Amino acid sequence: MDKLRTFIMAVEKTNLFVGKMMAYVSLICVVVISFEVIMRYVFNLPTNWGHEMMYSLFAMYYVMVVGVVHYWRAHVRVDVIYAKRSPRTKAIMDLVTSVFFYTFVLVYIYTSWNFYWSSQMMNAGNTFLGIEIIGEASFTDWAPPYYPIKFLMPFGGVLLLLQGIVWTIRDAHLVMTGREFK
Repeated sequence: MDKLRTFIMAVEKTNLFVGKMMAYVSLICVVVISFEVIMRYVFNLPTNWGHEMMYSLFAMYYVMVVGVVHYWRAHVRVDVIYAKRSPRTKAIMDLVTSVFFYTFVLVYIYTSWNFYWSSQMMNAGNTFLGIEIIGEASFTDWAPPYYPIKFLMPFGGVLLLLQGIVWTIRDAHLVMTGREFK
């Protein structure tokens, strides 16, 4: 039981840490967007990197917060049916519908890994100091690599999967014992 508690605590602390890091990323997004808007509309000097930086930061934010969102159970659900039920009934409903959750998450991890790997192995003809760099990169003047951001897709999916396993353990314990897992 101690190993199970350690696993649950490790997953939840990791997702909470990632969530806190993404809060800082969202602040960076606000700064970059504000800078780009001021440069574009006040000084009429748009940057060649601002829009692409916003795109990459928001992509990173979007795929990395799914684990912490699931920690807080903040994903969309049908509250008309779910909200007024007892904790044990909610746990039973969550266990029954977890088949759909796990199917979605496993397909997501598989497809996003393939998406990342094809980006990683792409030869886009990029060079740095005369050395050819393998991996997909933007076609803009700035040319940042895309594959690190795309790697975060399966990584975020794994965080979501682990948090789903934690909730499945908690729900199963509640259904079997009538008590929350502490």
